[in-house]
Amino acid sequence: MGLWDFLTGWPAVKPAPVLPVSPFMPPENSLMEITVASLWPEHDTSQTLTVETALRIGPVKRSYELICGVLARMPWKQYDENGETPVQPRWLVNSSTGIAPRNLRYGVYGDLFLHGWAVIGFELGEDRKPIDALHIPRGWWSVDPETGRLDVDGAVSPRYRQHLVAIPLGYNSNGLMTDGADVLKDARAINAAYRDRIENPVALTLLKIAADNWGMWSAEEREEFRKQFMKARSGKGGATGMLPDWVDVQLTGQLPTDLFESGRNANRLDIANHVGVPASLLEGSKQSGGGDIHYSTEANGATRNELWDFGLSKFADAVEARLSLDDICAEGLSIRVDPSAYLVAPNPTTPTTSED
Repeated sequence: MGLWDFLTGWPAVKPAPVLPVSPFMPPENSLMEITVASLWPEHDTSQTLTVETALRIGPVKRSYELICGVLARMPWKQYDENGETPVQPRWLVNSSTGIAPRNLRYGVYGDLFLHGWAVIGFELGEDRKPIDALHIPRGWWSVDPETGRLDVDGAVSPRYRQHLVAIPLGYNSNGLMTDGADVLKDARAINAAYRDRIENPVALTLLKIAADNWGMWSAEEREEFRKQFMKARSGKGGATGMLPDWVDVQLTGQLPTDLFESGRNANRLDIANHVGVPASLLEGSKQSGGGDIHYSTEANGATRNELWDFGLSKFADAVEARLSLDDICAEGLSIRVDPSAYLVAPNPTTPTTSED
């Protein structure tokens, strides 16, 4: 039996699982999405910025994996007025989709982080309450602009199209790709300038050619001479070269060695403010002309609580608010994120089981 047969050849008594190409990446034939960017074109960054390019920005990648990784480890549980209910809904721990509950949570938080919306498809039981759940990645769903109805790509099994739930991050919270678009563009511009500085470590250089030689050269020969000089300057042979006496090299000023570091650190702080992560966790670097940058001098425990209070909790609150409505839970019950293992001091204890 091959790997694909193993993944898809479940016994006939069980319904066939849905195995997307990835629980987080849309397929090549993904549907057109109706999002904030298309409703308000002034926020459209699709031509210049994608999720793939955004996640190549160091502070964005670190904050994304920090927020999604930490929250995905926190199980979702059902509570009543007396606390955690003795019997938990099966969909909270069921992995019959072929995707672990941890990955369902990771996908939901990732979409909220980047786009401000996430969608879960539920399979319903005879009582019309959820018995299984599947995160439907952004790109697999769209919204009818006239009716507001959710439509899901046909690649998703009808089992998980029985009840579609859209989770909003909050009013005027549209995710980093929209709310932080300017900051992300700044980061890309700073990185481009920084890379150019690495590849061209010498300040702007003018080659003053004697008039007689200049007049004998064609435009193509002048350009070739300039390219040869640039190649020699950026090569591995050192910063020393030779030129004839009829070429005068003029530098327009020396660039400081710490150029762009201040800009990169300021941009890192801007990203931290957008995502609600203490900037110290994004590791500001040392300035060449000064000391270390310390955004926070809190103790480790206080930093963990700060991350929860001002960063992680807004994502957890969004999930709790939507999944606690009566179409998911019976009246008097609610779904809550359990952060107890995170908010206590780390101990080498047995991990909490979050899936079957």
